[in-house]
Amino acid sequence: MEINNNVYSNNPLSVSLIISAYNEENIILDKLNNCLSLNYPHKKLEIIVASDGSTDETNSIINNFGSDRILYFDLPRMGKVNVLNEIVPKANGEILVFSDANTIYEKDAIIELVKCFNKKSIGCVCGNLKLLNPNKDEIDGESSYWKYEKWIKKLESKMGVVAGANGAIYAIRKNLFEALPSNTINDDFHISMTIFEKGYDIIYSEKAIGSEYVAKDFFSEFKRHIRDGAGHFREMFSFISLLNPFKGKHFFSYLSHRVIRWLGCFFMISLFITNILLKDNEYFLLLFYIHTAFYLAILILFVLKSFKINIWVLNFPLFFISTNIAILVGFIKNIIGKQSVKWDSTERIN
Repeated sequence: MEINNNVYSNNPLSVSLIISAYNEENIILDKLNNCLSLNYPHKKLEIIVASDGSTDETNSIINNFGSDRILYFDLPRMGKVNVLNEIVPKANGEILVFSDANTIYEKDAIIELVKCFNKKSIGCVCGNLKLLNPNKDEIDGESSYWKYEKWIKKLESKMGVVAGANGAIYAIRKNLFEALPSNTINDDFHISMTIFEKGYDIIYSEKAIGSEYVAKDFFSEFKRHIRDGAGHFREMFSFISLLNPFKGKHFFSYLSHRVIRWLGCFFMISLFITNILLKDNEYFLLLFYIHTAFYLAILILFVLKSFKINIWVLNFPLFFISTNIAILVGFIKNIIGKQSVKWDSTERIN
């Protein structure tokens, strides 16, 4: 989908940049300075920062920052979903840009997001999140997966069917925002997919760049994937209407990119059980041995990670299996009601 780079250059749309922060004392000052450095007309850019009951020095840092360009809300602990429901109605921008507190934008990121709204059919624009990892060996599987994910988004974008935004950097038309259900976990996905469900296009802007560091270690990332997994299954029920084949390209994108991926852990379990039932056959017996050896190797790698022992070449299969395990755990936590909508900031490498 081609974008006219000159759109709104003389009369830019008004933008509200919205950041919800919880215990981000290590990065919030950098984020505030980054917001003020963005290359977008000051009179058209509203910067809103809301603290979700932070208990560290986050509130003090924001209070002492001393810029009249920062609209600050010190809220009690209520979870990001409720924070967004509270502050979005107060935003004045025609375009809402949502950002994580730990995501640093390149100077032209807002410009690149906004210029994509050159057609009324475009309701949401996903930015390009780059993961920074000084320790190249530690979470290489995550980095490899993210490159693959962005490749899919580029292909989907050609048809306007990017299935879900990433909360680090994305923009929507404010008039398309709907209050989030109180039990929502993946707010970014829900906000963007509500727009997607209405039939609006969601596209990907490769030039709208934000960067953040990966999680500090494998187990921090694993914990985050559990929470996301629980959220995925809640969203599946929220957007059941998109599983209608008559939705055309929206149906295909949602089913192939999201639903089948979320169900992958169940496919893997079914495949292994089927292999067990068929192992009387010599060929399936051989496959069973290979199957079992693979999972045992992954289990050993999982244990080795706890001792900070890393086998670089096996990071990607470990990431693939551990992510599916996390999704399964998230599914179980969701079913038994043990997954809170409130989130803890993930400790990251920096």
